[in-house]
This record gives sequence, structure tokens and C-alpha cells, in this order.
Amino acid sequence: MAKFIDLRCDFGFKYCMQDEIVMKSFLNAILEGETDRITSVKFENVEVPRENERQRGVTFDLLCTTEKGEKILIEMQNASQTYFKTRATFYIYQLMKNLIPKGFKWEKMEHDIPRIFGIFIMGQRDAYLTKAVTRTSVYDRDELTEFWDRNHNFYISLPKFKLDKEKITTKDIWLHMFKEMGNMERIDESVYDRADEGLLRLIEKAKVSALSEEEQKLYDASMKLLEDEIDMEEHGYKRGVKDGIEKGIAQGKAEGISDVVRKMVQHNVPIEDIILFSGLSKEEIEALK
Repeated sequence: MAKFIDLRCDFGFKYCMQDEIVMKSFLNAILEGETDRITSVKFENVEVPRENERQRGVTFDLLCTTEKGEKILIEMQNASQTYFKTRATFYIYQLMKNLIPKGFKWEKMEHDIPRIFGIFIMGQRDAYLTKAVTRTSVYDRDELTEFWDRNHNFYISLPKFKLDKEKITTKDIWLHMFKEMGNMERIDESVYDRADEGLLRLIEKAKVSALSEEEQKLYDASMKLLEDEIDMEEHGYKRGVKDGIEKGIAQGKAEGISDVVRKMVQHNVPIEDIILFSGLSKEEIEALK
């Protein structure tokens, strides 16, 4: 059994990254040069309910706000999706919509909306990502200058990343950890000498032996889903066969997570924590009681 949590699985990602010290280290590494150094983060509600039956709601993976009020959306995506760029943009627009009150009058606007950063980590290969980190923003296509600075996105392709031992940055260490932490023996030893407080805390938090019985079951179920996704990718199956995959995921949740969720409810675990670690919605959890 692996000794450290794989950050690519849903449970591992949320369990390890929803820690202020860990998240600050990650964000300062990825956003270096994009914003001032982040000294504090507040984790926000990840659910954006639909406004009517014809619209769809959104559940983000992780969402934080910095001390300057900047919003940062972090998503972990393993299976390739043909239109993931469209989905990522939709997520950003949904977040943007929540920053502008309904019925707001533009002429009374004294300040622009806070900056929004989207960080999308891809665990599998995608044809449209040709390098380890792709940065995007709104540009003037003729002048090649930034047209609007309120949104910057980062698309991280873990398969494209290769650690350069000659010049290791904190960003490199973070990408290395995301790619290899589930197989800690692959982590280059020089990483430990260069790791900051957040990375050292991550290594301690990600020890599988520290998980409770309920957390271990959730992690095992999440890893099973990750392994199934990787297996389908390696054998050339299309993630676009949406109905069949979603049915399989729903079945996996029902079989691998339902019993644990019931126990968490019985032990009065806060509903927000159950949503975070199980991936189920509030309605799905209520239905299991």
C-alpha cells in the first residue's frame, strides 16, 4: 500500500489542499509575479446553486479568497474532456456572476470586481496543452497587450512536467508533488532540502497512516475512481461517452461511499465536511439518512 496520499484523486486533493498553510505555499508558487505575495486565504463555499430549473448549478473543487479579496478557483481534472476549456471558462463566469449583485447598476460602480484566478490541474494528457503550464488572459489581439486584467487562468498539464534538477523552484516542487506524491519513491531527494513550510506540512498531512477509518474508506473509493479513469485513458476510451461514465461514477459513489457517509452523519460530522470529502451534494447526503 502507498504510504502517501495521491493528490490527483478527489479526496486526496481536497483533504490535503484545504489547509491554509499548504494552500498559501501552492498559490504563492503558482501565482508568483501575478499578484502580491499571499499571506492568508479563506476557503469559500464551493456550491453555486442554479437560479432556475433550466440552468445548471456548479460545484467547484476548491475556492479561496485572499486578504486582498481576490478569488482563486482550483480544479483537479484527471480524465480528458474535449471541451474542458469551455467548461473552465463557464466556471470562471459563474464565479464572476456571484461577484456582481443582482439588479446592480453599473453607473454606481466605484471599484472593479476583484481579480479572479483559475488554476486547472490536468492529470492526464490533453491535445490542446502543449507545455507544463499554459497561462491565459484577455488580450488585445492586434496590439498583443492585456485588454482586461480581472481574470488570469493557469492550465497545468502534469504529464508534460519534467523536473529539472539543475534549477528547482518552489513551483517545480509543487508540480512534482502533484505528479508523483502517490509514488513517493519517485520524489527527488533534493526536494526536501528546498521545501518551504507549506510543502513540509503537506508531506506530513498526506501520510496515509494518519487517516481515520472513515477517511481511509473515502480515500480508497476515490482512488478506485481515479484508477478507473486512468485505465480508460490508457486504453484509448473516450471520456466523451458521458452517460456511461457518469453512471459508473454514481454507482461507485453509492457502493463505496454511502456507508461511510451514513456513519459520518451518525457521528454528527458537519454537513460541509461531508460534502467536501465525499463529493456528494447536500441533497444526496440527506437521501442517505
